[in-house]
This record gives sequence, C-alpha cells and structure tokens, in this order.
Amino acid sequence: MTLSEPEIGAVIATLVRTGGLAATAPLIGDPGVSLRARLMFVLAIGLSVGAARPGLPFAELPLAAVVELAVGLITGLCARFVLAQVAIAGQLMGLSIGLGFASQYDVHAGESAGTLRTMLMALAGLAFISVGGFDAMVRSVAAGPAHVGQLALLGPELVRAGTSAFGNGLALAAPLVLAALVANIGLAVMNRAAPAANVFSIALAGVLILGGVVLLATAAHLVAGITEAARASTQHLE
Repeated sequence: MTLSEPEIGAVIATLVRTGGLAATAPLIGDPGVSLRARLMFVLAIGLSVGAARPGLPFAELPLAAVVELAVGLITGLCARFVLAQVAIAGQLMGLSIGLGFASQYDVHAGESAGTLRTMLMALAGLAFISVGGFDAMVRSVAAGPAHVGQLALLGPELVRAGTSAFGNGLALAAPLVLAALVANIGLAVMNRAAPAANVFSIALAGVLILGGVVLLATAAHLVAGITEAARASTQHLE
C-alpha cells in the first residue's frame, strides 16, 4: 500500500497534535511518565487517526503543523489546570493539619509534594481514567484538523482554567482548612487563659486528630469533588 503526499501530510499533522497533547495532558504528560511510553502513545493514536483524516498537501503542512501543535498543547494544559485543583486542595489540607514536614519527592509532579497531595492526586488519576480521560484524548485528536479559530477560543479558556484552579482547590479543601483554623484558634485561646498548661505541646496531635475526624466525615464530599474535577478535565479535552 502506497500513501499519497496528502495522506502523509495528514498523518504528520495528526502526530504533531498528539505529541502536543501528550506533552501537557494529565497523567500521560506527567514528568514521571517515560519518553518511550509517550512516544508509543503518540504513534498509536497519531497513525490510526491520521490515516482517516482529510489529505493535507506538503505546501500547507508547516502552518498546519504549528496550529495543530498549539491546539494540542493548550488543550492538554486546560485539562491539567482543571485537575490541578485536586493537587492544590491536597497541599492546603496537608499544611492546615501540620503535615507540611511529611513531604516527599513526587515523580509524577516533578517536585516535592505533601503526603495528602500525593494521595489525592493518585485518586484523581484513577478518577480521570474511570471517567474516560484517555478516550477523550483520542476523540480530541480525531475531532478533525485544527484551525486558527480554535486558538481564539482556547486562549481565554486556558486563562479561566488556570485562574480558577486555586479557588476551586480551596473550596475542595475548605472543610478541613476551616476545622484546622478553628482548632488552632481554640488552642491559642486556651494557652492564653492558662499559660502553665502548655497547650501547644499537644497542638499537633490535637489538630491531627480533629483533621482526621473531619476528613472521615467529609470523605463523600471530597471524593465527589475529585470525580467532578476529573470529569471537567475530560470535558476540556473534548
């Protein structure tokens, strides 16, 4: 079977878009994912989808490739920013209950991350897969050739997703953050009223216990928020 010039151009453009998506999308774009796995992902999707796309002459390929790459990168970033609210919530929750010292290097984040953040991001990754995140990536690539008009729509959406990530993450972590704040204020008042009691010697244990109770009580809300974030991230890919 011999491929014509337009068919080869369509495959190349599709590979470029898939590569941009694989560089920034959740999970597949994480620093902990090996380059070989990303390459296999790009080839598997790009070759299968590109063969079914309309032909693209080589003369139009340079401009089309730039647009495809930009669309792929921005689409993946939008989805990543939406899912980042879970990481923000986990970091805030860990710091609120005094687990800031219990941080470790997260290979998927490529930086030091708190224990709660790592756990919540693992749950977010599972939720992303369960709601069809990888299927959405394939549909995003197979949606058709990219055009400049898409960039005009994706730009404001990227800004909105990035600026709202912290607010949404804070809302997700709000029950635990508020409980820790009330506990610390209460301990401070007790220490002020009875300085000899040395209340702060039990502050860490007290806040941890209260935080654990609140975390158990609001587990359903937290899981629902993580699932909703994964679903919203998937919708941005489409």
